[in-house]
Amino acid sequence: MFARMGCVCKAEMPLPLSALLIALPTLLYARWVRNIDHFEKEPPKYVAAAFLWGAVPAALLALILQLTLSVPTLVLLGEEGSDVILSVIYAPVTEELVKGLAVAFLYFWRRREFDGWVDGIVYGATVGFGFAYVENILYLANTETLGDWVELFFLRVIVFGFLHGFYTSLIGIGFGLARYAPTDAHKLSYIAGGFAAAIVTHAIHNGSLVLAGAVGPSAICGTLLNYALLFGLLLSLRFVSRRNDQQMFKTYLADEVPSVLPPQVYDALCALRLSALPQPRAAFLQAAAELAQRKKQYVRHGEIPSPDEIASLRATLSQMCARTLRETQ
Repeated sequence: MFARMGCVCKAEMPLPLSALLIALPTLLYARWVRNIDHFEKEPPKYVAAAFLWGAVPAALLALILQLTLSVPTLVLLGEEGSDVILSVIYAPVTEELVKGLAVAFLYFWRRREFDGWVDGIVYGATVGFGFAYVENILYLANTETLGDWVELFFLRVIVFGFLHGFYTSLIGIGFGLARYAPTDAHKLSYIAGGFAAAIVTHAIHNGSLVLAGAVGPSAICGTLLNYALLFGLLLSLRFVSRRNDQQMFKTYLADEVPSVLPPQVYDALCALRLSALPQPRAAFLQAAAELAQRKKQYVRHGEIPSPDEIASLRATLSQMCARTLRETQ
C-alpha cells in the first residue's frame, strides 16, 4: 500500500542496513519456493528477472496506480474512508495485477520454461518476494524509533514475509493450469481464477488489519487463518510436486532402459532413492527431469521437442551413468 507511505526516511536504522537485513530472509524464502520444483529447477536468469520485476517496475506501477486512484476517493470519502478503500480494494487489485504481468510474460514468451503449475508457483512467488522486498524497505524507512523498526521488521519480514509470494503464486498456479488446458475457455477461466484468488486473499489480509484497528486484535484471526491456509496449500503442493515427478520418471523414462539408463538407476529414480544416483546428483536429476518433461510434453500435448536437445540430454545421462559405473568397479 505505497500510497499511504511518506517519502522521508525517518528510521534510526540506516536504509542500506535495512535493505541488507531484509534481503537475507527474502532470499531464503525465494530459495525455499524454488525448491518446490525438486529436480527440474527453473533457469536462474528467469527467476532473477521475476524478482527484479516485482522489485522495480511492479512496485513503481502499483505506486502510480494507487496514488491516481486515491485522489477521487480522498475527495469523496475523506482521509479515513480513502485509506480503507485503498487498503481493502485498490492495493490488492493494483498490486496483484502488476505482479501478475511478469507471470503472464513468462507464460506467453517463455513457454518452454513454463511447464505447469509448479513453475507458476516458483515464478509467481518470486515476483511477490521482489515486490515485498521494496515495500518492506519503504515501510521500515518510515518508522520513527528503533523499537518501531524492530517490531515492524518482525511482523512484515518474519511473520508475514511469505504473504506477497503466496498471493502471486496463486496467479502462477492459474497460468500453470492454463498451460495444458484443452480449450481457450478453460485457459481463460484458470487465469482469471488465479488472479481472483490472489486479489481475494490479499484483500482478506488487508481487511483483517483494518478491522483490527477498528474492533480490536481479535480481527487478526482472519489474516492468521488466511495465512495458515495459504501456507498449508504450498506445503501440500510441494508434496504433490514430488509425487508427480516420481510418476513422470516412471512413465517417460522407461524406454530409456537400458540404452541410456541402467536398470538399477531407473529403479532408483522411480523410487527417488537419491543416494543411489550418479554424481553430481543435482545435475543428473536436472537432466533426467528435463528429458522426462520434454517427452511428456510431446506424448500428452503434441509439443515436438528439439532433436538436438533430446540427443544432448540422453548423452549427458549416459555419460554420467557410465562414469559412475567405472568408478564403482
